[in-house]
Amino acid sequence: MNFQIKIECSTVALGGDSISRSQELANILIAVAADLLDQGLVPGDKRPLRDRNGHSVGTARLTNQPHVLASSPFLNRAFRDAREIRHSNPE
Repeated sequence: MNFQIKIECSTVALGGDSISRSQELANILIAVAADLLDQGLVPGDKRPLRDRNGHSVGTARLTNQPHVLASSPFLNRAFRDAREIRHSNPE
């Protein structure tokens, strides 16, 4: 299970200097934590994240499976290598 937070940092509230951006990101994360404590989160839930102006800046969600970003050749090789290791080390 994965808890994923995605925040789009090109919004007006997240622009400006690094101190302002850091403070706004911290405010968004504090709001997410408060929502989690108040409402909880079950797998599949997706919550909108909002900046201080109320604009949507991203999402927080709980997923059952991780999103794997890998090419087919990489995955094929990984599965082949894992199979070879299992067969070379019988239980």
